[in-house]
Amino acid sequence: MKRPPFLAASPNRGSVILIVLIFTTVLALIAGSLLSYTLTERRLNHANSLRFQAKNAAEAALEYAAAETRARLTNNLNFSSSEFSSAPITAHSSRLATLFQQGSGQYNTVDPTEVELWASQVSEPVRRFIDPNNAGNDFDPLRGQTVGSQSVRFIAKAEAEDDVSKVVSYATQSIEIRDAALFNYAIFYNLDMEFHPGPNMTVVGPVHSNESSYLTEGGGLTFTDTMTTASSFIIGTKNNPASRPSGRDIKFTTGVDDDGDGANDLLTVNNPTIDGTAVGSYIDSNLNSRVAGKNFRDISSQAWNGYVQDSSHGISRQTPPGVLTGPEAHDLIEPPNPTGAAAVEAQKFSNKAGLYFVVENDGDVFAFNDPAAAQDFKSSTNRPGWIAGNPSKVVVPPPGMIENQRRMYDWREREWINTVDFDMGAMRTAVLAASSGSADNFKVNGADWDLDDPSIDGQWNGVIYVDVEAPLSGYLSAGTSYKSNATTTVSQGAGTGGRTAVRLLNASDLPSRRDADPANAFLPEGISIATNASIYTVGHFNADGTLQADLSDMTTPEADEVPAAIIADAVNILSAAWDTTDFDTGQVVPAGDISSGSSSRPGAANTEVSAALLTGIVSTTGTLNSQYSGGVENYPRFHENWSGDSLRYRGSIVALFESEVATGTWTRAKYGAPRREWGFNSLFGSQRRYPPGTPIIRTFRRLDYRDISSAEWTALKADTNLSFTEM
Repeated sequence: MKRPPFLAASPNRGSVILIVLIFTTVLALIAGSLLSYTLTERRLNHANSLRFQAKNAAEAALEYAAAETRARLTNNLNFSSSEFSSAPITAHSSRLATLFQQGSGQYNTVDPTEVELWASQVSEPVRRFIDPNNAGNDFDPLRGQTVGSQSVRFIAKAEAEDDVSKVVSYATQSIEIRDAALFNYAIFYNLDMEFHPGPNMTVVGPVHSNESSYLTEGGGLTFTDTMTTASSFIIGTKNNPASRPSGRDIKFTTGVDDDGDGANDLLTVNNPTIDGTAVGSYIDSNLNSRVAGKNFRDISSQAWNGYVQDSSHGISRQTPPGVLTGPEAHDLIEPPNPTGAAAVEAQKFSNKAGLYFVVENDGDVFAFNDPAAAQDFKSSTNRPGWIAGNPSKVVVPPPGMIENQRRMYDWREREWINTVDFDMGAMRTAVLAASSGSADNFKVNGADWDLDDPSIDGQWNGVIYVDVEAPLSGYLSAGTSYKSNATTTVSQGAGTGGRTAVRLLNASDLPSRRDADPANAFLPEGISIATNASIYTVGHFNADGTLQADLSDMTTPEADEVPAAIIADAVNILSAAWDTTDFDTGQVVPAGDISSGSSSRPGAANTEVSAALLTGIVSTTGTLNSQYSGGVENYPRFHENWSGDSLRYRGSIVALFESEVATGTWTRAKYGAPRREWGFNSLFGSQRRYPPGTPIIRTFRRLDYRDISSAEWTALKADTNLSFTEM
């Protein structure tokens, strides 16, 4: 019997089954491969997750170490190599449990108890020059400076582990602690810094502001070195920053000499061309608000190769250790405070002083060879009795060195000022002490004061502090009479002033103990004069008054010049015309006192000053045409009609705080401005010779962050030179 047609055998049936089997096998292989790949990918992703958790945990420990180092050493002037072994970082341990929480909803496998942080010994300080020609220093704000450098190295280990696997990560980072002299800068502002010069002004040397910098100009403004600001860099005025300045001729160095003329090129802020394309606007920190797609960080870096930087480049505040606010900065010129912060007290000029003067409320002056002795005298209820009972602690200056019966009118303060005048020439004679037993020498207990003997209560170190007990009030002065020329006697007249201030006369040659034996490097060089009151300099200071026609002495010191600093609530410059020689005594006396007054201004004369100036300002407030600080161009205070005469100045300008004694505003002053021939003294720059007691400013730099292997971790811990301690 025949099969129905539909039951007939297909000749392709075997082939179909074979194809199905092959296809199924392939699918199974593909599925297996995909499953294997998925499982492998899952394992890899899982391992990467653990690795990143461990890596991030180690990095977090190092970040905490960096923050702790900065916080601790910002407030600690002096520290030892065992800083972290004797006082380990411990707070991070209690915070790790919060940082790496585990439990429901917490996707974290790092065990906080398994995170290790180790710190090395702090290296011994070394002097290091930050070479501006090294490309690695292009964006270092301290390039071109010599710093005291110390470093501490941290290593960290962290584990991430779950039921499947465990990953261990190791990392290291070094923190460099850098101490630089405050007078390394041509201009340093702890406050907002303003430039608005009328005539052309050129600034030679590095410039820094811990706040914002505001720049305009009337006849040109040029910077030949670094310009850094820890906040914003603004082309405009502080009291009306939204307005465009009338002048735009502001230039900065690029640090390179592309045109081959032997000097580094200058580039304007006003719509410069960079890489063949115009920026489209003037350049400041608000560039991105005016030109889409362009920002100050990138454009300024291309334009000036790191010579102009603001906070977007990572520029941070630079302050003396322990000085975190403006009032704390003013503390540096105040008398000692037994309950004050240790870091601030250690940097106070009053605590550094080798010769300490106390000016009492009635103008009487007493001198001491030790700050502690001065404080004992001040706290005594019977000061005459204390003086009589402590002759070995009292310094008797030579006759004529101090005069306290003079006064002058200060137009800016709108007050008569009682001045305590110091004849620096007489002080120099006493410091050099050429003849033993001379009346011109300092005396202690009836004998010559041995300025070099460290076994006595005090010794000369070049730091002088004048403690004015009532700087905000004056005292009744009898006035003085002296000859203003060979035949004419002039009387100053009696009266009570509204302030008491310090004045420095006959100061062209300053006291420097090193001059007694120039080959003896142990003798202190130069002088620093500090006070909590105002200081007025009269005539040439630390300079002979001969002005070089080529202006080279704006930066180059004279052969016999010494490192000097004037530190006060306010610094006032009185010209050489204010001086007159008393023909009877040979003393230099301030004849300008006679012509100063509420209805007149004395005429000035060319004057040369060489000193670092550390003082306060009265800051700009309000808007539009309200109070202006006077800017850097009016940083030293003037009181004469200079009428085109020159103030030839070389030094370092530091505005560290708001003035608290001399608070008269710049808008109240009456004077005719001098020709400002100012420069950064190479004595501080290339020669690194600083006035006694120069404050330091401390900065930190993180270096060499990298992941390390288990073998490197073990080797570092075993390195006896680093001497790691677990935190």
